[in-house]
Amino acid sequence: MKTPTLQRLPLGRSSFSAIRTAGYLYVDKTEYAYNLITQGDRYFLSRPRRFGKSLLVSTLQEILEANKPLFKDLWIEKSDYHWHKHGVITLDFSKIEASSVHDLRIRLCELLQIVANNYQLELTLDPQKPATALETLVQALHNKFQHVAVLIDEYDNPILQVLNDLNQAHEIVNSMRSFFATIKSLDKYINFVFITGVSSFAKAGIFSGMNNLKTITLDKQYATICGYIDQEIDHYFAQHIQTWADKENISYDDLRSQIKNWYNGYHFGADVNPVYNPFSFMSALDIQEFKNFWFTTGTPTFLIKELEKEYRTPELKMFDLKDFETAEDDLGVAEIGETPLAALMFQTGYLTITEFDQARKLLILGYPNHEVSTATQKRLLGMYTRMQIAETSRFAANILYALKQKDIPEIIELIKSIFVRVTYHEHLKDEAFYHGLLQVLFGAAGINASSQIATSHGRIDMVLELPALIYIIEIKLNATAEKALKQIEEQQYYEALRYKNKPIVLLGLNFNRKPKKFDITYASKEI
Repeated sequence: MKTPTLQRLPLGRSSFSAIRTAGYLYVDKTEYAYNLITQGDRYFLSRPRRFGKSLLVSTLQEILEANKPLFKDLWIEKSDYHWHKHGVITLDFSKIEASSVHDLRIRLCELLQIVANNYQLELTLDPQKPATALETLVQALHNKFQHVAVLIDEYDNPILQVLNDLNQAHEIVNSMRSFFATIKSLDKYINFVFITGVSSFAKAGIFSGMNNLKTITLDKQYATICGYIDQEIDHYFAQHIQTWADKENISYDDLRSQIKNWYNGYHFGADVNPVYNPFSFMSALDIQEFKNFWFTTGTPTFLIKELEKEYRTPELKMFDLKDFETAEDDLGVAEIGETPLAALMFQTGYLTITEFDQARKLLILGYPNHEVSTATQKRLLGMYTRMQIAETSRFAANILYALKQKDIPEIIELIKSIFVRVTYHEHLKDEAFYHGLLQVLFGAAGINASSQIATSHGRIDMVLELPALIYIIEIKLNATAEKALKQIEEQQYYEALRYKNKPIVLLGLNFNRKPKKFDITYASKEI
């Protein structure tokens, strides 16, 4: 049977023009672009890295420059869009490497001069005063086109580069505030503004003066503007998925279910459709293998450094994600040196909205999918135990194997090898600490671990579900493992899981922790 020719995937490509002219697959998001342009004129959008922000900016640029032939057979070509030609100033701040305000100003002026040259404007812009250069460029473009747009991608990149130096970060913010104030002062010349970033440093006043800038980060209308929904996956990628399924000798639906578990689940708002991470999803399609792609390419360096800071230690002890609750107003805002962990991890894509508590008006956050859950918990495990990523990966492989083999002594030794790395003063004086760290170490191994499961017989501390096996775990602190096992048996926790028709291992764990002694004892039984 002849393998079908598959349309090329636009991996690593963010130029709309290049994607369309070279025949790459493009998921049509032009209706969103149409709505942005026709329903407003000043926007800010925050999304994690590797989510398609740059492609969206490029799409807007081509529409505003009236390059209609690029949009053949797309939604916007068939619409009533006016195709007014704009002079477009597109600034990609991810290209700015600025260790000082001087560097930032010089690089901004260079980018503005490139725009002037691309439009063949006979302008020599001020090389050190970006506000002056911007004003000159905007007026020249307005004279030529009568319509001007400003598109800024990854605006926060210069700030994130220097977050470890708070004084430098504040100086960068002050300089950028002046630049954005210039955009506001040129309102009568600028018809459209669109700004993207990972974080919103609004409280730092970076957008002060731009009081007409609409934030659409959690706007339901634009919840799926970046990333792919299920319908788009099946419409655009069905042939790629079927080819992969045929290779694995499984059904299309079975593979789709796995893809969904690995890469779907991001919610940018309450009660909205979930989206897939486009980079991870297409990377898996490309090599026809499930792997963690996003963590190695989409994790901003500033986040890793931020999580390693000493003042974050109390927050990192919040292993139980039920503690990650926040008001919507606090979720999209970052403050230099003071961003809450929940907001920081949402903005960078480690957590997503899983539920809205109507009574308390709070958003509940959790991991979006298997890829992020496993990668994040490996990172947390490494940070808390001072293990390198390679060590955590070996540990994850070993404990997964031991669990599958029902090798209880080896499981206990592996768990113990993690806990002895945690210094005595870091151990909390209740079961929650041990429960939380267990949740992380099992999660790092990619195991489906559920905590505090309510049943008609009581609340189960932890359930591990493997493809062919289930573990029910009860945890005690400075008691006995036999007492923990007895509680599982007396409360008959296993009855709620019998319907799964899998062997069930009951495992009672007792953590003995004293100033100069640490040990784990266990009692187990298979039913």
